[in-house]
Amino acid sequence: MKAKILFITLFLLLQGKSVFTQCISIELSITWKLGYDIFNKDSVINIPMLNIIYRNNCDTNYYFFKISAKDGKHMVMCPALRSFTNNSTPLSRAMAHDNYANENFDVKIGRSPRNNIGWWIEGGNADYVRKYGIDHDIRCCLHDIYEYFNFGRYDTSERLKHGYFQPSLFTPENILSGSVQYQFVFLKPGETHIDTYNLIGYKIVEGCFTFLISQDTIMSYVLGSDSIEIELPEIVGEYQLFSGAFNTNKITVCFGNK
Repeated sequence: MKAKILFITLFLLLQGKSVFTQCISIELSITWKLGYDIFNKDSVINIPMLNIIYRNNCDTNYYFFKISAKDGKHMVMCPALRSFTNNSTPLSRAMAHDNYANENFDVKIGRSPRNNIGWWIEGGNADYVRKYGIDHDIRCCLHDIYEYFNFGRYDTSERLKHGYFQPSLFTPENILSGSVQYQFVFLKPGETHIDTYNLIGYKIVEGCFTFLISQDTIMSYVLGSDSIEIELPEIVGEYQLFSGAFNTNKITVCFGNK
């Protein structure tokens, strides 16, 4: 499917301060790479990628909870989840997507301290659905496409786990090198860490999307069952826990006719 970038807007939300006033900045950018059409493996296309760039502007080693997390196997991209009937396949659902070329959406990235889910879409058809209620909206279309993209054409046995965090997971040793390591950023002075997300689903459904970070503060805790706050260790290895405000930006990209 042909798609066209109409404009990209990138600016820092400085709140009247210089770029490096805050110790941590979390920046968004768009890049492109060659890849395969998910519906036609013989076709090579340009694929948009969203980069989340974590940057340490201070002289202290910091670690903190990511605003959007993924591990090496799964791409946490779905802005919303829904249940499906057993008589449809990921491929048939993905190919039955609608087109939103003339609509505008905000894609808010700001994960819950409870789990990995932190992408939410507002505006256009998504707002209409929440207000009036219909069977399908852009969030469902994106979910269908990414379920097919993430888990393969035929194997739907694996699913992302969205359970509550347990306090025992967040020991210094486990945060540094254990099962929850990918949930965190570890930055020495001047270092950056980049997480990249494939935006092929957004290109397929088309539309104008403004990606932004919805939260303005990095928290010093995660939420466990019954919304119990699990405080993160102040020190993990050679890294100090960072919490508080950070500098960020937002970026707009349009696909389709608009």
